[in-house]
Amino acid sequence: MTFRKGLIFFALAVLSALLISCGSKTTTTTANSNKPATTTASPAANTGNTAASNANAPVTVTGKWEMVGKEGEWKGTVDMVGMDGFLWSVEPDGSLYKTDPATGNYTQVGDKGSFQKLKHLEAMDHMLWTVEGDTLYKTDPNTGKWERSGEGGGWSKTVAMAGLNGILYSIEPDGSLWKTDKSGNDILIDKGDFKGCTDLAAMDGKLWTIENGSLYWTEPNSLKWQQIGKEGEFGNVSVMITGSGFLWMIDNSGTLYRVDPNGTSTVVGDRGSYGQTSILTTLNGKLWTVEGGNLFKTS
Repeated sequence: MTFRKGLIFFALAVLSALLISCGSKTTTTTANSNKPATTTASPAANTGNTAASNANAPVTVTGKWEMVGKEGEWKGTVDMVGMDGFLWSVEPDGSLYKTDPATGNYTQVGDKGSFQKLKHLEAMDHMLWTVEGDTLYKTDPNTGKWERSGEGGGWSKTVAMAGLNGILYSIEPDGSLWKTDKSGNDILIDKGDFKGCTDLAAMDGKLWTIENGSLYWTEPNSLKWQQIGKEGEFGNVSVMITGSGFLWMIDNSGTLYRVDPNGTSTVVGDRGSYGQTSILTTLNGKLWTVEGGNLFKTS
């Protein structure tokens, strides 16, 4: 971490991950398909779905995958999270959709185009939290009704956002760490120590960050922190998510990894089989990806 000095704590860590961005919809059947297995990685996008796994079943992934829905119907999706048994996604026109993971059936929620300026999407306490333009909003996903959180403004520079124990934590380019309660009250809790952060996730009461290629955890109340693994070991990571006590990552060759809190990593499935992944989230004990405009579940 920039400006963090002292002992570099041990543990093996590992590798790199991929993006976040989603697609447009058509029909709703579940089918098997040949999954693309290229080695082309996409650039980093939102990390707003990292904490959605807190409300989900334990994730026990073996690497077996299955396409859900029809080919190409997720092309262009902007972002997606899993919460309360459903996948929630925002399409390029700014519309919110609810998808049944068992069938792939989807339904538009709320008014068409309500999320046109979406930058970050997070699931916390049965609500969807979004940064749109420079403002934070919360939305009831059952009705699509939304309201501004706090006074509005001030969120235009947000790099990453994650929910933990009913609090939203966000990081800005100058390395500042903020916490925001469910009423929209913002408190600066650290200025500068998170500079270089590209990824933020919440797990086991801690915030997990990748900063200048190194992996850290931070206890947000005390700001106690620890580096996991070697300096710069995660330099190619573009996104990570959490689920069931693990960090889940995809490296730039399209390989999926499960990383434990000590940094020990395990390759899951075939190497290179996630090369077209543009979104990664967890739901109902499975990983869900959007790859080449298609929705897949990995069990």
